[in-house]
Amino acid sequence: MKTVIFTEEQLLSPEEIGRALFQDEQDPRSSAYVRKLKRPPVSWSRIMIRLISHFFGLGIFMAGLRYLGLSVAVSVVFTIIVLAADVIFALKRITICLIKIYQRYTPASVRNKCRFEPSCSEYMLLVIEKYGLRKGLQKGISRLKRCNINGGGFDFP
Repeated sequence: MKTVIFTEEQLLSPEEIGRALFQDEQDPRSSAYVRKLKRPPVSWSRIMIRLISHFFGLGIFMAGLRYLGLSVAVSVVFTIIVLAADVIFALKRITICLIKIYQRYTPASVRNKCRFEPSCSEYMLLVIEKYGLRKGLQKGISRLKRCNINGGGFDFP
């Protein structure tokens, strides 16, 4: 429980009483809470190199299928299957990358509206790392559903 001691000047002003009781800089539910935003670096060159290498590899795979004498339609179908498998295996990494891009470029006015500590995007990263993609997304989405101006507080996975 929070203990607040008032001076005589504060007792005369309702604004001062409200500020002392409800504006705690250490409580994420308070309007006075100051969040330290994490802006992770995003390496666009690494992202582009990975994308280009994947598509280059798929091109070589398709050319190899054509070299083996398969028709264009069959080669395209096999390449699409390989691409889908590649995306499924990289889904966790892709999701984490998208969250980091969000954290990097979303304005502070949007990110500071979260009433929880850690913020919803940081929580999503933590639960995906801890529980894996499927269960982490479920926990992260349920946290997003709880995020509103009335709730909040400290909520670690």
